[in-house]
Amino acid sequence: MRKAIIVVVGIFIIIAGIKGFQVVGESKKKPASKKADKITTVFTENVSLSAVPVFVEATGVLEAVEKLELYSEVQGIMLPDGGKFKEGVAFRKGQILLGLKSNDVQAQLVAQRSSFQRLLTSVMPDLKLDFPEGFQTWSAYLNNLSVEKTLKKLPAVKSEKLKLFLTGKSVYSDYYNIKNAEINLSKFTIRAPFDGVLIEANVDPGTVVRQGQKLGVFIKPDYYELEVAINADQADKIKTGQVAEVSVDKSFSEVLTGKVARINRTVNTESQLSSVFVKVKSDELKNGMFLHAKIHASDVDNAMEISRSMLFDLDKVYLVENDILVPKTVTIKHQSKNSAIVTGLKNGDSVLSKIPPGAFAGMKVSIYQNPGSK
Repeated sequence: MRKAIIVVVGIFIIIAGIKGFQVVGESKKKPASKKADKITTVFTENVSLSAVPVFVEATGVLEAVEKLELYSEVQGIMLPDGGKFKEGVAFRKGQILLGLKSNDVQAQLVAQRSSFQRLLTSVMPDLKLDFPEGFQTWSAYLNNLSVEKTLKKLPAVKSEKLKLFLTGKSVYSDYYNIKNAEINLSKFTIRAPFDGVLIEANVDPGTVVRQGQKLGVFIKPDYYELEVAINADQADKIKTGQVAEVSVDKSFSEVLTGKVARINRTVNTESQLSSVFVKVKSDELKNGMFLHAKIHASDVDNAMEISRSMLFDLDKVYLVENDILVPKTVTIKHQSKNSAIVTGLKNGDSVLSKIPPGAFAGMKVSIYQNPGSK
């Protein structure tokens, strides 16, 4: 009897324990809550279509419009010049840039003029007898001839007989030989063709200058051309005379105004780019500087300029319609580093300005309202 009671009590305790554990476990379970739909707050821009200007930006090297590379056409020793033929020295038009020793050449030229003077003297008696109508003119020319000065132009001859007579006496051949020698002598002195600055000097006084040797580079520091390489399709939209902004800084904080001077319609076979030359003037510019140019190429009608971060899948944006994200395909007319000009939108559309993580078509959103706006 006692054993039976002990068995019954043990079974009861075990059952009670199991029931107790079940009650405690159920009490720890949290009641299931209804999952609320998550709504993301987004930022939008209202579409306002207009004619959007297309600017082409590129970087290039500045070159002087008037730039001369100086070469020697004769051979000689460079004369002392007091240190004038140096980089950075400015010259006025007509001033001597450098000179070469030419004493021997000048002496030969004087001898040629003297021989020519003797030749004319020898033909004067024949002129007086056979061609009296031309004697006075040629006599005056002979009297004014100086062996130390450049020969003046020969008198005009109307008579064919007189012309043949002078030709037979070698008057014309001797005259043109002397003129050729005078031209050759002038090459020993190089003068500034315009007001400018020497930016490169390759020879020094006392050294032998050889024929064909490069002497230096001379520029006119007034107008410069900036050569920039752009895509061929963009070059087709640019015309000469269009205004261009030129700046040392990419931010274009300080801008100089230039104009498109020339356009090379040939496409480089390697880069597939075309060259555009922008003419600009400023005392602050220097030959060889790297500058940035922004050229107004054209206008895109009924368009809007947006940030490239607003695009997804290359040519799509999100519109917000009835608090739902709706994808919209647009046509990209032009792209720069940070922005894109697109068409295909409508005035008043709300386009997503910042795409939230995990955005998808049909996503429920709430447009952010600025507390300060009414």
